[in-house]
Amino acid sequence: MDRLRHLIGVATLLAVVACDDPAPSGEAPKRFAAVKKEAARAAAVKFCEQTFDAGARKWSTPPEQPLPGPVKADANPSGKAWTWVNLWASWCGPCVEELPLLSNWKAALQKEGVPLKVELWSIDSEADAMKGALAERPYPGAVHWLRSEEDLPGLLGSLGLPEDAAIPVHGLVDPSGHLRCVRVGKVGAANYPSIKTIVSELM
Repeated sequence: MDRLRHLIGVATLLAVVACDDPAPSGEAPKRFAAVKKEAARAAAVKFCEQTFDAGARKWSTPPEQPLPGPVKADANPSGKAWTWVNLWASWCGPCVEELPLLSNWKAALQKEGVPLKVELWSIDSEADAMKGALAERPYPGAVHWLRSEEDLPGLLGSLGLPEDAAIPVHGLVDPSGHLRCVRVGKVGAANYPSIKTIVSELM
């Protein structure tokens, strides 16, 4: 009987000590939100060559000229959403190769409940080449044609890039219209998890 009383006493003491252990600070939803935001920042650092804090750099659309022909382009979602800005050209092989991938990502994010707009800014200088490119394939979003070659340095500068940066160039603009991420170079399927994390959690 004494042994039983001793065991009960030890168990009671352990229960009291366990109850006195400090719990993680902060409300649970806030802690989880902080963890998600840190994951989004880590994804941005991994994927982006340039990152900007919320509200730090407003995105302004560059001057454009009318397209030289009709284009088949996927509709962008209405309302506020993240926008994928892509600088490309008909003569840029990697630019053209990644267009179907951008279309797939846009559809995949939509299924996840994360709408994404896509803006494709061509820096082509020849109208015939641009017209041929428009007729050759569908596009994953709105297609724009930069007004002239003279506007390119200013556009690259607005993205935080040097004037001689090579295309393709990708920018992610948050729903408030501020630039958050810039990447130079071709993207691949392996980049999707980082992109999904950025547009889902980085606000």
